[in-house]
Amino acid sequence: MSDARQPASRATARSTEQDAAQRATSLIHQGWRQLARLAPAAPACWLASPGQPLRPLSRAELMARVDAWHQWLDNLPAAHAGRRPGARWVLFQPTALGACVQLLALWERGMLAVLPGDDRPETLARLAESSDGKLPETSAAGWPPEQPGTASSTGSTGAVSSTAAPHTPFEITPDGARLALELCTSGSTGEPLRIAKRFDQLEAELAVHRTLWPLASDTDSASEPSTGTVSLSQVSHQHIYGLLVSLLRPLSEGVTFLSEACHYPEQLAAAIAQLSGLGHRCQLVSSPAQLARLPQASDGSRVAGQAQAQLLRVFSSGAPLPAEAARHAENCLQAPVIEIYGSTETGGIAHRRQHETPHWTPLPEVELRFSPAFAVRSPFLEQPDQWWQQADNAAPVAAETPSQGEQQAAPRFQLLGRSDRLVKLAGKRVSLSAVERCLSAQAEVLEVRCLPMPTRDHRLGAVVVMDESALPQDHASRRDLIARLRRALMPGFERIALPRYWRFVTRLPLNAQGKFTADSVARLFADLDDHRLPRWLGETSSGPQQLTLEAEVPDSLCYLEGHFAAQPLVPGVVMLKWARDLGRRLRLAGVGVQESRFQRLERIKFSNLLLPGMRFTLAATLVADSHGLRVDFRLESRAGLHASGRLRYGAETDDTPLSSPLSSPLSSPQTTPTPEAS
Repeated sequence: MSDARQPASRATARSTEQDAAQRATSLIHQGWRQLARLAPAAPACWLASPGQPLRPLSRAELMARVDAWHQWLDNLPAAHAGRRPGARWVLFQPTALGACVQLLALWERGMLAVLPGDDRPETLARLAESSDGKLPETSAAGWPPEQPGTASSTGSTGAVSSTAAPHTPFEITPDGARLALELCTSGSTGEPLRIAKRFDQLEAELAVHRTLWPLASDTDSASEPSTGTVSLSQVSHQHIYGLLVSLLRPLSEGVTFLSEACHYPEQLAAAIAQLSGLGHRCQLVSSPAQLARLPQASDGSRVAGQAQAQLLRVFSSGAPLPAEAARHAENCLQAPVIEIYGSTETGGIAHRRQHETPHWTPLPEVELRFSPAFAVRSPFLEQPDQWWQQADNAAPVAAETPSQGEQQAAPRFQLLGRSDRLVKLAGKRVSLSAVERCLSAQAEVLEVRCLPMPTRDHRLGAVVVMDESALPQDHASRRDLIARLRRALMPGFERIALPRYWRFVTRLPLNAQGKFTADSVARLFADLDDHRLPRWLGETSSGPQQLTLEAEVPDSLCYLEGHFAAQPLVPGVVMLKWARDLGRRLRLAGVGVQESRFQRLERIKFSNLLLPGMRFTLAATLVADSHGLRVDFRLESRAGLHASGRLRYGAETDDTPLSSPLSSPLSSPQTTPTPEAS
C-alpha cells in the first residue's frame, strides 16, 4: 500500500520543490525571504571595504539589515505619513547593499521607492515635494542610523544594533499590478521624467534574462544555491538597467553580488582576482563609458590576466558600444560582451554581441514595427498591448545564415540614429543628425554630438571625438581644424546651422549609464560663462586618490590680461590654483584635503610657458606620508612639462587662499563673449 503511494508522494514533493523554487525567484512573493529561510547561511553579498579583503554576508545577515530598516520606519513619529503602506520614499544610496536593504524593507511594507538618478540638492528637493520623505544613507555595512528624526537620521552616525529584535514583515497580498518603484530618466534635457514600474513588468524582464543568460547551473536549486557566480557592477543601481541586471536579478536568484560598484579598472581586477581565488566566476554589468576606459594592450595585462576564464559574460547598455571598443573589451576581459538596447520607458528591447553580428536581435516576447515609424510592444511596458514609438530610427535586415546548431536565424535590425533631433535656430529648422552625419564623414572625425547653446543666442555647439594624434594642440591648429570642418558643412547647410562653439575630445564624457548628460555639456562649455576656468575636455582616474584633467587654455581666460602684451601666457600662480582645485576633489581612505590646513609649496618647478590655445593635462595624486597629506601634481602638454610640485597640508582647517594674487581683481569672472568661435 505504502509502495503504491510513493510515486505520487515523490511527484508531490517535486511539485512542492518546484513551486518553492519559483516563488523564491519572485519579487511579487518576496522571494528573498523564501531564499533566506531555505538557506540562511548561504552568502547573499560580498562586502567590500577599502584595504580589506572581501567578506561574505549571509542571507540571514542581509535579512537582519532589512529588519533593522523596518524598525527604523516603526520608530518614526506616529503621525508621519511615511509609516503607512503606500508611502513614497526617495531612495538614493551610493552602495548596492544600501539600496538593496532599503528597497526590500519598503516593498515588504507595500511602499513605493522613488529612485533619483543623482543626489544633487535640486533633484532631491524636487522629488521631496511629491514624496513622504527621503531615506537616510546606510552605513557601509547596510545598517540604518540609530534614531529617525535626530541628527543621525540624515545618514552619517550610528547604526541600529545587529542584535535588534527581528521585525515581522507586513503581510502584503502578492499583486503583480502593484507599483514597485519610480525611476527618473537621465536624459540630456535637464528635466528628467518620472517612470513608474509595476512588479509584473520587472518580473517579466527578469524572466527573459534568466532564459537567455543563466547565472546558475541546471543542478542548482533554491535550497542548494550556486555559490559559483558573483555579480559585479560598474554602473548605478539608481537606473533601470543597473537595478535589474546588477541587483534584482542576483537577489531574486540567490546569486551573490558585490556591495559596491567597481568604478575603476584596478578595483575590478582586484575583485576578480580575490573571487577567482575562492573558486568563483563573475558576471560584469558595465557600460560603454566604463568599457572605453579599460587599459590598452600595454597596460591591460593585469585586468586581462585576472579576467582569464573567470568572467562568465559582460553586459553593456546605455548607448551602442563602438565596434573597436567591443573588440578591445572582449580581448581585455576574455569574455563575451553582450549589449542591451532599451530605455527606462520600454525596458530592454534587443541584444547583440558584435563578435557575432553588428545587428540587434529582439528580446523574447518583444514585438517590433518599423513602419510608419519604429515602435515597440512588450510585456515590459506600462501598457503591454500598445505600441510605444521610439525616438530612434531602425530598419530590419535580411535574414542571416543560421550558425551551426541554430534552427533558423532570429529576425534582426539595425539602428539608424535618432529621429527626434530637429531644433529651431533663428526661426529655421535644423537637423542635428544631418549636421552630425556630415561632420562624421570627415576623415579625422570619429564621432560628433551637436547641441543648441541656450545661453548663446541658440547657436550650435559641437563636441567632436578624434584620435589623440589628430587633436589640435595649439591656437593655430585649432583654428585651422574648425575652418576645415565649417567648410565641409557650407555646401549643405545655412550659416545658422554651422556650429560656433567647438570642443575636441578623445572620447565623449558619458556618465555611468553611457549617457551624454546636461552635466557633461555644462562642464564642456563652462568656460564660456566663467573666464577663470580652463576649457574642460574630460578627465580620467585610477581611483579616488588620483585624477587627470584634460583641458585647453581659452583665449578668453581672464588671467591672461596683463601677462603680457607681446605674448599672453598663463601665470604660474594660476597653474598652482588649478592644481589646488583639482586636488580638493581627491580622497584617500575617505579623507581629503578639505579638512586640512594648507602649509606650504614643495619642489615647485615652472619649466615651459603655457600659452593661449595650448592643450594640456593636469594630473594630481593625493598621498599620505609621515608629515600628513600632500597633493603631487604635473601639468604638461605636447611641448613638455610646464609645472610640477607638491601642495602640503596639515591637520587644521583653513580657508585662506593659496596665494595672494588669487585674491586680486584677476579672479573676477569676465563674461564678455569672445568675437570668434570658441
